[in-house]
Amino acid sequence: MGKVFDKVFANGRFMRNNEQKKIDFVAVKNGKIVKCGRAEEMNDYKTDYEIIDLKGKFVYPGFTDAHMHLIAYSQKKLYEVALNDVYSREELVKKVKTFIKKKNIKPGDWVIGAGWNQDQFEDNVFPDRYLLDEISTQHPIHLTRTCYHICVVNSKALDLAGIDENTISPDGGKIDQDKDHIPTGILRENAMDLVTRILPGIKDKNRMKELIIKGCEDLAKVGITTVHTDDFPFVEDKETLWKVFKELANNNELPIRVVLQLRAAKEDDIYHYERMGLKSFDKINNLVVGPIKVITDGSLGSRTAALEEPYEDDKENKGLMLMSEEKLDQLVHESFYHDFDICMHAIGDRSMRAILASYERYYDLYREKGFRPSIIHCQIGNSEILNGFKKLNIIANIQPIFSNTDWKIAESRIGKERLKYSYCWKTYMDMGIVCVGSSDAPIESFNPLYGIYTAVTRKDLEGNPKNGWVPEESLDIHRAVDLFIKNASYLSHEEEEKGSIEVGKYADFVVLAEDLLKVDEEHIKDILVENTIVGGKIL
Repeated sequence: MGKVFDKVFANGRFMRNNEQKKIDFVAVKNGKIVKCGRAEEMNDYKTDYEIIDLKGKFVYPGFTDAHMHLIAYSQKKLYEVALNDVYSREELVKKVKTFIKKKNIKPGDWVIGAGWNQDQFEDNVFPDRYLLDEISTQHPIHLTRTCYHICVVNSKALDLAGIDENTISPDGGKIDQDKDHIPTGILRENAMDLVTRILPGIKDKNRMKELIIKGCEDLAKVGITTVHTDDFPFVEDKETLWKVFKELANNNELPIRVVLQLRAAKEDDIYHYERMGLKSFDKINNLVVGPIKVITDGSLGSRTAALEEPYEDDKENKGLMLMSEEKLDQLVHESFYHDFDICMHAIGDRSMRAILASYERYYDLYREKGFRPSIIHCQIGNSEILNGFKKLNIIANIQPIFSNTDWKIAESRIGKERLKYSYCWKTYMDMGIVCVGSSDAPIESFNPLYGIYTAVTRKDLEGNPKNGWVPEESLDIHRAVDLFIKNASYLSHEEEEKGSIEVGKYADFVVLAEDLLKVDEEHIKDILVENTIVGGKIL
């Protein structure tokens, strides 16, 4: 007959349906929960199973990060120069020079980095080709802003890309020029493609495997048991990456569960995924095929998010739509028609309005197919946009951790009036709009406790501003936890399989040293993750 259970997790304080209901153990077989019970019930079963003593710690369903870039995170950590902690142009120069020397990068080889943010510099001045030329004229240099919507390159990189005063900015992009029409080295949105297409791409299968596994291991350390990741733009060949993910899944080598977002910029990308045999929400063990992912505008920090009215601090600028509304509409239709759900990056109100109009046109089609379309970021809104989310049952995929940095710049970018409907997650949820939580790492930390903390306190990780930023939009702790657990499982059509500690669901848990629901809100970010468990396996 075999074992009744494979493992029993005992002596834990289990959080069930957003409250602690008294059970003494959770029994697991074949990676799923088969029994939740009281201590005396264990005497009814043979003791031929492993008992894991949780020592009175607090057990929650595993956290989900509903949108990040796993390969970009690992690549940045392992092989690129990280510039998030640079607070001046001089520091940037010093850090990149040190990186070149430490890594012994040969003349002619690329130097690649990411994470700089001019808003952290005292003078708020962008780095340019001349600053990067101080680092090296022998190496082509490519440094991406923290938002990944702007990059800066040096003169050698511009030469290799063939960019000069006669190069025309592509649709949905901009090549910055000085008063003499000489390119400054700053490339915005689609203009970045002029250089990224000649960068050495990730093409080695072993490198891809390393980046995926090491990234998943880091996610597990902070209690994440499922990640939705947008990775296809960061490798040279989509099919190779899919083969790597498929091999890892078939061999049960993915440490945590992965939902693959399928980046598309044109209709041919959708057809390519279809030829690869992909279909939204098909599964191979820990791997789920997710939705088509489309980027429609830029970022607030780089002033490329598409706004209906000009930026408050740049009156000639409304940001950039990265494609026409007609092209966007075609991508939405083709995704749904070819059996893919869809999620769209939109930060500005102009891009969100366009997306909602397209979703409305194909409402009957996506409802018929059972899809749950979403918008990722949803930062700058208005009442009409929020009503559109509600009317069309669109999921808002939000990043509370963005307020860690954006509270310092948002009002200067968009003014007080537009701020009323920006980052207003409580208003969304009060209206009954389903919201899910994510990080957009490596742009921000993927630690879900940071996301929950910022959602509850509306403060940055240093505790500022003192009374919270737009504190009336603070979430209570239960709603904040739902963002990263229950609601996130709904996004991937897995609410029957995870998101709570119940019989029949995956044995995916995070064990915390303290009670997330009861600690002082200022302490949420500091709670220790004791263990992460996926399918009953302790990671």
